[in-house]
Amino acid sequence: MKKIGILIALAFFAFTSTASAHSVWLNVFESHVHQPPHAIISLGWGHSLPMDDILTSPNGRVAIERLEVLDPNLKKVDLIKPVFKLSKPHLETANFDLYAGDLATQKVAFKKDSAKGVYQFSAVSKAAFYTQYIDKKGNTRLKLKPKDQIKGIKKVLMSVKYQAFAKSFMTLGKWTNPEPIGHGLEIIPRTDLSNVRVGDLVEVTVLFYGKPLTASAKSIEYITARSNGFGQSDGFSLMSYIIEGKAQFRVQSAGQWAITTDHKDDVTPDGPLKDLHGKAEQVYHGASLTFTVK
Repeated sequence: MKKIGILIALAFFAFTSTASAHSVWLNVFESHVHQPPHAIISLGWGHSLPMDDILTSPNGRVAIERLEVLDPNLKKVDLIKPVFKLSKPHLETANFDLYAGDLATQKVAFKKDSAKGVYQFSAVSKAAFYTQYIDKKGNTRLKLKPKDQIKGIKKVLMSVKYQAFAKSFMTLGKWTNPEPIGHGLEIIPRTDLSNVRVGDLVEVTVLFYGKPLTASAKSIEYITARSNGFGQSDGFSLMSYIIEGKAQFRVQSAGQWAITTDHKDDVTPDGPLKDLHGKAEQVYHGASLTFTVK
């Protein structure tokens, strides 16, 4: 029994360390060869744009709760969500294992009379809870549940909720700065992402449950920006502190770019996370925004 407990703990720490290092993002690749245009949508998971790993990999996995597109009037339409089931090898050979993967690849085909403006693509992962505790017999245990759903707790060692949010955009006609869509952690562009060129300054606003994040002595808030043509292959990225909700960076190359940020916060009975009081003691959120530089 002790050996099983150790294996579970090792698996948990491997997963959480992978999850914290992994990011979720949206790939939105536009095609204007034929009119009206269309976009090919897919999800990214891992480290490297545009594809790094499958969502259900044994090395680190994430379940998608919502996958949507919002039209210029913020009307939501559900996209096709990937099925979540832990992947097992479809084929095993001496040299490699073969896994099937669903990255929610789909085509969004616009029409001649489609509403003009900015379309927002949105993905939200399913909230994951982790509770590590000492039970009444003195044993250290770990369960993937909120702490209020666990009986026999003597002392809580760790109680967290993790969730990831991703956004991308496509513009028909003229760009207008998009409105927030209510992600727990949200990156909102304040630059026309439909026409970004090398050397341009990209400015964003970062909100945590609707309120601007800011770097402080309590928490050093920042965004990172990387591209498949700059930084990614060498393992580094650009960084900008978030001050009163605002951050910025200057793009260095053409290609796909991703802006990411993470935030940890405490749950209190009367704070913005009061709905989680009793369920978790801390939240860890990750957010991404992707766009293409011409």
